[in-house]
Amino acid sequence: MLIQFSVENFLSIKDNVVLSLLASTDSEHPEHLIVDGNKKHLKSAVIYGANASGKSNVLNAFWFMVNYVLTSHNQQLHKTIERSPFKFDRETPSRPSSFEVIFTTNGIRYAYGFSVTDKAVIEEYLYYYPNGRKALIFERKDTKDFRFTVDVDEQNTLKDRTSANKLYLSVASNWSYSKVIPVLEWFASCQIITKNSVADAYGLEAEQLKDDDYRHVIASMLRVADFGIQSLQMRDAEPASSKRNDIFTNIEAIHTVQDTEGNTSSYALNMAEESDGTNSYFKLIGVVKKVLDEGTLLVADEMDAHLHPLLTKHLVSLFNSVAFNPNGAQLIFTSHNTNLLDLDVLRRDQIWFTEKDEQTAATDLFSLYDFSIRKDTKVEKGYLIGRYGAIPFIKGGL
Repeated sequence: MLIQFSVENFLSIKDNVVLSLLASTDSEHPEHLIVDGNKKHLKSAVIYGANASGKSNVLNAFWFMVNYVLTSHNQQLHKTIERSPFKFDRETPSRPSSFEVIFTTNGIRYAYGFSVTDKAVIEEYLYYYPNGRKALIFERKDTKDFRFTVDVDEQNTLKDRTSANKLYLSVASNWSYSKVIPVLEWFASCQIITKNSVADAYGLEAEQLKDDDYRHVIASMLRVADFGIQSLQMRDAEPASSKRNDIFTNIEAIHTVQDTEGNTSSYALNMAEESDGTNSYFKLIGVVKKVLDEGTLLVADEMDAHLHPLLTKHLVSLFNSVAFNPNGAQLIFTSHNTNLLDLDVLRRDQIWFTEKDEQTAATDLFSLYDFSIRKDTKVEKGYLIGRYGAIPFIKGGL
């Protein structure tokens, strides 16, 4: 479960911004919360903002962090770290970019963070709270200065295998150091969909769709979405020609229709022949099902692209539901669909905004909870007239 993510000096983010999933004192929609002892956390959060305000960059920063944790042990010696610092300032390109997550896994809270320049990891740390008290697993300062309080001999060996441009967490987990394995596994469990993702995170594995039970579940999710698809079937062989070269060309959607005389017939359409909206939803729901089943985190940039607003609302409701989300899965996404700006749909602390400063061009991130509003406030209307900022200022002319 993600509790908090923060980032500084990355893309359009100059100063430190924090996205918190720790629930506020708001009493609305208690079913939208994950209860962890005396703490409560949000099941979902949405980020709104004008184009180029930086909302996608918040998610891109999270993707960068996850990707670097999972891959930096393979970084070649002296290879540049491909971070993207804030560029509208003479000093920030030479300053470190910093990232931190606070999360729980296997019932234990962890805090992990690092700072990197183009050439080296400047700072890195990992703390955990095994008995409710903060304990150090490792600290790293000035690239080479490490401090350990547990498994000192083992960790000293691992630090010697960690070059300046590699994360110690990544190296230590690659050598199966037990104290950091749960942390790496948490990062690996995150499902991330951004424009900068190396792999296309949208998708259903073709092997999974060969399983009848799994295919029936996906078909039922499509029926709920009212695409006119009654069931799915696999072709025995790949079609000779297809408009799309992907794993979906051997999947057929079965449509049942009636003729003018009331006779019912079934017809098969290759998924490549379905609409962009149908395919976007079809590819997305496999990820959604996996995250809900495993109780993990889905981070999605413009999740509602090609989707009807009611379908987006339905997907969000699955995460906020007690019945459909018993394992505490979480969703963070960006959107332009203002229909979700409704206090009957989301809590105030689930709604976030990004806004770019007119003078510095830097991104700020803030929550609707920061505004004093009544429970019957028409949030969508207030947002569109600029009451909370985070909208484009459209000047006159062409």
